[in-house]
Amino acid sequence: MSERRPASPLRRPASARPRQEPAGEADPPSPSELAAIQRHLAVLPALEGGTVREVPELGVTLVFGPGNGPDGSYAALPRWTAEGWQSRLQAVRERMRAEGVWPSLLWCDRLDRPKGMEQELERQGWTRVLGETVMWVGHASAVPHLDPVLRIEAVRPRSLATHEDLERRVFGIDAAQAERRRAALLAALEAGRLRAWIVWLDDEPVAVARLAQGHGVAALQGIGVVEGRRGQGFGTLIATIATRAGMAAGNRIVWLSVREDNGAAIRVYGRLGFAPAFGWSRWLTTDAWS
Repeated sequence: MSERRPASPLRRPASARPRQEPAGEADPPSPSELAAIQRHLAVLPALEGGTVREVPELGVTLVFGPGNGPDGSYAALPRWTAEGWQSRLQAVRERMRAEGVWPSLLWCDRLDRPKGMEQELERQGWTRVLGETVMWVGHASAVPHLDPVLRIEAVRPRSLATHEDLERRVFGIDAAQAERRRAALLAALEAGRLRAWIVWLDDEPVAVARLAQGHGVAALQGIGVVEGRRGQGFGTLIATIATRAGMAAGNRIVWLSVREDNGAAIRVYGRLGFAPAFGWSRWLTTDAWS
């Protein structure tokens, strides 16, 4: 380990040539790109070993996560009209009960139909338990200066355990999930559906991120920094690197999802050029097993 560490390993030296940000602004996502983001959002649990099942008779996609808690499984992408959707909603509730999971619905406020559904969900006894904002960017910011004490590692099978362990530490995930998570991560990496990175400060892993490939769009996931290293620019660094990788892979749009009450993160991503695309929420029935 280096005995001398600069106060800020991300600081650019005064002699460095200025880096130019992209000129102009990217066109906002088209309706088809918004639909691609929405579907990508819905099926992301498949990267963790979950399953995705299209159910035409219900007009939804059922997503079953690797766990059976209310966070792991839900109905998504409702394809309902203004008439008859109430019976579809009831059928979804009954199907998920029959599957042994808590009835849950993922709802995108600008994209799903019919309008006014949120008010009707409340009237029927569903509860909004989570709200997030999907943000998009159509260009990649310049990567800040990297001091020699910093190293960016693309995750390979040999470093997969380090990445997964750091994710669990950052996000407080139960160690009992480690084996399953590593198997799912390896399968996604080998299939080309996922890329991941670790930021090393000397010999200390300090930040992680994932980039999930969708249909013409890519998603930033799991951006996290270890406690004690937060607020020092490492999250911005790895988000920028992952965004650039997404653009280099041919995606016009890179997106991410952030809790609607996390103003600090929204401001950070805003400085990187991310703008709101749409909001989404998770709804649970309050009478699931009555």
